[in-house]
Amino acid sequence: MTSVSADGAKAETSPQRAPQRRKRREQQRAIETKQAILAAALREFADKGFDGASTREIADKADVNHRLIGHHFGNKELLWEATAKYVFGEYVAQQRKRYQGLDGVDQPILLRLMLREFILFSAKVPQLHRFMVQANEGGQKRLEWLIKNHLAPGIAMDLMILRKAQEEGMLRSGDPMHLRYLFIGAATSVFTLSEEYQFMSKQNPFDEDFIENHIEMVLSLFLTPKDNAP
Repeated sequence: MTSVSADGAKAETSPQRAPQRRKRREQQRAIETKQAILAAALREFADKGFDGASTREIADKADVNHRLIGHHFGNKELLWEATAKYVFGEYVAQQRKRYQGLDGVDQPILLRLMLREFILFSAKVPQLHRFMVQANEGGQKRLEWLIKNHLAPGIAMDLMILRKAQEEGMLRSGDPMHLRYLFIGAATSVFTLSEEYQFMSKQNPFDEDFIENHIEMVLSLFLTPKDNAP
């Protein structure tokens, strides 16, 4: 049954639209369920590694039926891969959003922004680096998959930016790959080892003022003095 609008066009009545609304609600629930599973999986894989993580524990922390993990992801291996895509995708999305409209920005400013955003994301999602530490201990096959699918393209871009910064005198000299890993260690360790750091220093590394001070301290280690001013 249809009704006729003021312009003579036929419009579906509520009973005909009901299945569409129901389908949209189901789709939204599925999206929310998958997001909850991925968030819980990231915490579990980051804390316990692939072998130590349990899909039942992940389901419990996500507050979903265990069978939904199989329904949405298939098995534990595929869930791990989806979790990697989830966390790296979040970082890439943040970077794209941050750098929109920055064409033509001076290279020193762009470099500082790039390094700053990395540290901010590391504070926001410390599980990323814990996930990486566990991946390095979890077998060659899984690590190679992670490098090929998520790390290699980003590393190539990082090295290009670092080399250009060195050529222009903005970055300390040294092997760019080595500098990249030195920076990652300096930038992330207080967040990756947050409980240890807080116990030893009596400071909360996730406090906003601490993060800002940490950013400036880390940048001062790598940027040349002339490009290290705020």
